Amino acid sequence: MSVDLSPTSRPSGLVELRAAYARERAELDRTAPSGPTPAADPAAVGVALGRRHARLLDDLLARLFHLLRESGGPSRKEWDSVAIAGVGGYGRGAVALRSDLDLRILAHNAQRASAIADALLYPLWDMGVAVGHQVVTIDDLIDGAREDLPTATSLLDWRHVVGDASLSESLWQRAASGIFAHSELPRFIERLGKEISQRHERFGGSVYLLEPDVKNGAGGLRDLDVARWAAKARYGVGEFDALVRFGALVAREAEEIRSAAEMLWRIRNLLHAHSGRRTDRLTFDEQELCAGALGYSKGAGPADAGRKGAPPPGEAAVSPEAIERMMSDYYRSARTISRSLDMIVSRATPTLTRRRRRDEDLGAGVRLFDGCITMSDPDLLRTDPAIALRLVSEAVERGVPLLPYARGAIVRAAGDPAFCAALRESPEAAERFRTLVATCKETQLQSGSVVRELHDLGLLLAMIPEFSPVVGRVHHDVYHVYTVDVHSVAAVDRLAALVRGELAGEFGLACRLAAEATRPTMLFFATLLHDVGKAIGGTDHSGRGAEMARKILARLGFPQEDIDEACHLVLKHLVMYLIATRRDLDDPATISEFCHEVHGREGLRDLYLLTVADISTTSPTSMTSWKARMLDELYLSADRALRGAREDAGAFDIDDQRMARAISGTVGALEDLPAANEAERRAQRDFLARYLASMPERYLLANSPAAIAAHSELARQQQSGGNSVSVALVPSRHPEAAEVCVVAPDRPGLLAAITAALAASRLEVHAAQIHSRACDDGVMDDGGVIRARAGSSPPAGVRLQAVDLFWVRDRGEGVGGVARAIPKLVTDIQAVLSGQLSGAELAKKRRGGALRERPTPKVRTQISIDDRASHHTVIEVLTRDRPGLLFAISDALYQLGLSISVAKINTEGTRVADVFYVSDADGTKIANGKRTQEVEERLHAVLQGLDGEGSVG
Repeated sequence: MSVDLSPTSRPSGLVELRAAYARERAELDRTAPSGPTPAADPAAVGVALGRRHARLLDDLLARLFHLLRESGGPSRKEWDSVAIAGVGGYGRGAVALRSDLDLRILAHNAQRASAIADALLYPLWDMGVAVGHQVVTIDDLIDGAREDLPTATSLLDWRHVVGDASLSESLWQRAASGIFAHSELPRFIERLGKEISQRHERFGGSVYLLEPDVKNGAGGLRDLDVARWAAKARYGVGEFDALVRFGALVAREAEEIRSAAEMLWRIRNLLHAHSGRRTDRLTFDEQELCAGALGYSKGAGPADAGRKGAPPPGEAAVSPEAIERMMSDYYRSARTISRSLDMIVSRATPTLTRRRRRDEDLGAGVRLFDGCITMSDPDLLRTDPAIALRLVSEAVERGVPLLPYARGAIVRAAGDPAFCAALRESPEAAERFRTLVATCKETQLQSGSVVRELHDLGLLLAMIPEFSPVVGRVHHDVYHVYTVDVHSVAAVDRLAALVRGELAGEFGLACRLAAEATRPTMLFFATLLHDVGKAIGGTDHSGRGAEMARKILARLGFPQEDIDEACHLVLKHLVMYLIATRRDLDDPATISEFCHEVHGREGLRDLYLLTVADISTTSPTSMTSWKARMLDELYLSADRALRGAREDAGAFDIDDQRMARAISGTVGALEDLPAANEAERRAQRDFLARYLASMPERYLLANSPAAIAAHSELARQQQSGGNSVSVALVPSRHPEAAEVCVVAPDRPGLLAAITAALAASRLEVHAAQIHSRACDDGVMDDGGVIRARAGSSPPAGVRLQAVDLFWVRDRGEGVGGVARAIPKLVTDIQAVLSGQLSGAELAKKRRGGALRERPTPKVRTQISIDDRASHHTVIEVLTRDRPGLLFAISDALYQLGLSISVAKINTEGTRVADVFYVSDADGTKIANGKRTQEVEERLHAVLQGLDGEGSVG
């Protein structure tokens, strides 16, 4: 900025200064694109932009200071007796695009300096500069810093800009000899530790949040600031290059930190540019904009913008793969910052104690020192790489942590490709690694679990470099909460917890079977490697992962039979979940098909355990009690089929015992229901016996005795009272959802009417069971259900009653809001069934009144029609969840003349996988060819219509 500030130009000096700043500021803003158009130079929107912004502010302050000093007002003596300094990001020399100018005006007398502050601040505000400031004295700052952490850290960020430099120098000398004196450092760093914990708790507590805060979240830029503060307090320098010269970092570590910081700086500046204000949360819609602006396209990252394959300028659409690549880079960077924070704070913490420490030589280069495991000579990592795993083994065996010094040495060594290659060549390392991954012991390791510690130390990647592509690998959806590497490690930890029996209350069957595993090490490695084939943009990660696992396990020394079985588990690791949640488990064809996918009963058990460990660690809410019960049911049915004839003809098998318990429990639960007199109680008991005989086995095994008793009583009242429809809340086994039971005479279009009413009442359906039972002495079909949901007529002389169960939540009030919706639900269903109102009109009212929700990642709609899996045709709809969806699908099937025998509703974040077992009007499967095409096209059209009517998701 070139401005003539000579005394002769005083009247126009401020005007010219303002105009010059506006021009420079506009040029700064143009550097960072405010939309998805790729930046001309991604590096220009990162730290370089922050430093450029800080230099612009330096220049503005210096020129304004001198202009005002010469223009009257406070005397020149008063101007010369203050120091203007930057703190926060400005003090560190880099200011994000929309961040404030954070100033301190240091003076001998704060009251007299207030005139200086007014003279400076009003022109800055007039120029549109957001300023945070304080007028302070040295004594104020030193006294405040003893108890106020932000004041203490402002001293570490302090950078003199203009004015009396001796004041700033005196301040630092006082701080260095007092607040940051060697004897005071442990207390100061303890205060930093509390700040880290409290801030992380406020902002989600994990590096791997779906919509992270790039400044304040775990692994964010604030963590980098804390690392600098700790280093500056201990060593007197905070810049990472200076820490390398000081010996506190090695060059590789400093370069990794710089690269990670650059990634976060680019994203933060783009967030500011997109919003036009200071905002630091990387939301789903901002992820798309940032990925485009940073040049993420097929095969391109931020450093590759402009190369062939980058999205053309102005193109708004960014593929999910591009967003996943950017977020994977973000998580890798955040993980680097998080680890660097721990490392730098640990190194900066002095040890002041003089107590005598226990030092015991454990042999083979391992020592027990002060209750921690360490090595006798750091050079051993170079000459004997296996000592790294030997140290971890001893720590696990003795139940003690690794000494921080030893952890740091291992992390440094694991970053050296030569060390990693030598480690993989060591038979001892392979044996110890196999044992460590499969250990179920609870430990005192810093990371809490053995496999997580191996990952944090870099030893997991050292032994399995093929794991590297999934580190930080993220899915651009709201269902997969964790990155692939974090999820894989968590799945191994979950399997260890099942073996220990810690989760018997939640996963009783899994805990019992895990304790009986005959090849646990093989199972643990299959669990660790089940997602190793997940490459961004790739398909069939199961097949690719199985191929990769074969080479990995061979290198680790597994016997061939274990390799074959582990690879089969990796290949089939999705099968059990998909069948349990999307297929009719009461259909013998389903069980028969599934049994061909597993290697006998032992293979079934291993696949079941892998599936439980996998699904229950996909996200905190992914394994609902509904899914857990379906997995248990599939396991027990398949085990029964694989076992064949009963081993003991005089004993009940597991399902028989469960059925007997269900029936006896239901009879007992009926006694808890109200009855006017003994005659009514007898009527309840008689009806219950007929009701239980008329319902399919899967219904009795999948529902609680209390719920079944309530269903039976509602069915009795509906049948005897002649009501067209009865609706009630009944005891729910799912704490996250209320259970609504709807009983009505079965008829074509009933399901569509019910789902329209649910949508109109703002109830989200998370799971459903639909059942048709024969009243009186009717006979059900071989699938346990009488088909009567569409145009076909019921069997002659048989009255059909629908008993449909829905697990729902109110969109605004959750479970608590469901009860208030019941009266309206009954009225709406009756209105549709009587013809007073169409289901489409009812559902449309709900969609039209829907509030706009926050954007979420796109979900691609997929429709598949399979006539091989059952004696029905199976229609599977994978699409984005939105209000009225279930009605739209069921109504479309009704309009097509299709009868729905079984419906399975499965919600995965914002995606649903709804499956319908259907038959045509004549009871046959949907004919291939034109009829199948008609059904698929109608469903696609209906779903597109939902989007066109303003629905949200």
